Amino acid sequence: MPNDFNQRIIEEFRANAGRVGGPFEGGRLLLLTTTGARTGVRHTTPVAYLPDGTRKLIIASAGGAPSHPAWYHNLLADPRVTVEDGIFTYQAQAVVLEGEERNRLFARAVESDPGWADYQARTRRVIPVIALNPLDGGPDLNVTHIPTTPDDSAAALAELGTLQSRPPALPADADLTPVLPHTGGIPCAWVSAPRHPAGLAATETGVTIYVHGGGFEYKNPHLEQVMAYRLSQATGRPVLAVDYRLAPAHPYPAALDDLVAAYRSLLDQDVPASRIILAGESAGGTLLLSALLVLKQAGAPLPAAAVAVSPQTDLTLSSPSIDANDGQDFVSRAVLDHVRTRYLAGARPDRAPQSPLHGELDGLPPLLLAVGSKEVMLDDARRFAEAVSAAGGNVCLDIYEGMPHAFHATVLSATPLPVATTLLHRITDWIGQRDRSQ
Repeated sequence: MPNDFNQRIIEEFRANAGRVGGPFEGGRLLLLTTTGARTGVRHTTPVAYLPDGTRKLIIASAGGAPSHPAWYHNLLADPRVTVEDGIFTYQAQAVVLEGEERNRLFARAVESDPGWADYQARTRRVIPVIALNPLDGGPDLNVTHIPTTPDDSAAALAELGTLQSRPPALPADADLTPVLPHTGGIPCAWVSAPRHPAGLAATETGVTIYVHGGGFEYKNPHLEQVMAYRLSQATGRPVLAVDYRLAPAHPYPAALDDLVAAYRSLLDQDVPASRIILAGESAGGTLLLSALLVLKQAGAPLPAAAVAVSPQTDLTLSSPSIDANDGQDFVSRAVLDHVRTRYLAGARPDRAPQSPLHGELDGLPPLLLAVGSKEVMLDDARRFAEAVSAAGGNVCLDIYEGMPHAFHATVLSATPLPVATTLLHRITDWIGQRDRSQ
C-alpha cells in the first residue's frame, strides 16, 4: 500500500486530471503501477517523468538513497506496467536504459532540473533511467510535448511585448488579390504567400480559412494579415481571413454565424470541402470548433481538417489549469469570466456549440490542437482532445512546454523564433499528411 503522503498525491492526481499542488505543483507527474516482485500485489506510485517522443522517461532516484526504490525492483521482475498520465491509462513496457543512451538522457534530465544531479551525488549507485514504451498503441490520444528551454520562454515573452509597439511588416511578396468573387456577404480579406501553387484556381489549391483571436471583441487587421500570410505559407493555400462581428455589440451567435456563412460561400463557389482547412487561435479556435459542430448538425460537408491554437472549449470555466496556471500566463480566471460574459450575453456556457466541449464530438474532421503548458486554458485543449478521441475522432494535441497564451504570435516576426518555426513546420507537416492521404 502507498504511504499516506503518496496516497494523497494519487487521489489528487486522479481527481484533477493529473494536476497536483504542494511540492509537485507545475511538475510533470505520472502514476506508475507495478506488480510486486515477491507478492504479486499491484502497487501505484507517483513518479516524475520526462517526455521523449512517444515514450516517457522515469528516473529511479529514491531521493539519492543508497538503494533502488521498490517500484524499480518490481519492474525488473515484470516490465509490463500501467501508466496514468492524467488523461489516459494504458499499458507500457519498461526498459532500463544503459550506456551512452542512459548517460545522455540523464544529462538532459539534469539540464531540466539540477536536483537530479544532487540525488546522484548522494549515492554510489548509478541512478537508473527507464523508458516506458506504450503497448497496443498506448493512449488513444496522440499527445506531443514540444520541449523548450527557459531562454526560449524568455525570448517568446520579449517578442510578444514588441508586437504592438513595433508591428511586423507584411512581406513584400504577399498577394492580396481576391481569389474568389464573394464571401457570403461577410467582410473578409484574402492573403496568399508564394508557397501555394501559382496560376491554379481555388477549386484546385483549396483554401485555408483563418479565424483571428481577441476574446471575441478585439481585432488587429495588420497583425491578422501577417498571420494569414504565415498560414498561407504553412498550409500551401490562399487564406481567407474572416472579419467576423465582435462582442459586445454583436454577441453570440453573430461571430459564429459569420464564420459559417463564409465557409458556405466557398462551397457555393465549388471549392471542395476536402480542400478547405480551418485555422484559428484563442477565441478564433473556439469559433472554428463551434462551426464544425454547427456544420455537422446541418449535414453540410465538413472541411478536410482544422487547426486550433489555444482554444477555449468550455465556457463554464471548469478546467483545473485555470487556477493551477494562474500567475504563469497573461490570461486569468477574471479575464476569462469577462470574455464569456460579453460574448455569451446570457446564452448558457454549458451548451454547444458555444462551448464545443459540451457538443456531440463524433464525426469531426482531423484536428490539430496546440497549446502552451503554462496557459490557463491548457486543460481546455486537453479535455477537448480527450473527448474527441473518446468519440472515435482523429486528434493530435501538441503541448509547447513553458509557453504562455499567445505564444503562437511569435510566428509574426520577420525572423521567427525557434518555437514559432516549430509551430509552422508542425502545421505544414500535419496538413501535408492530410493532403497526401486524399
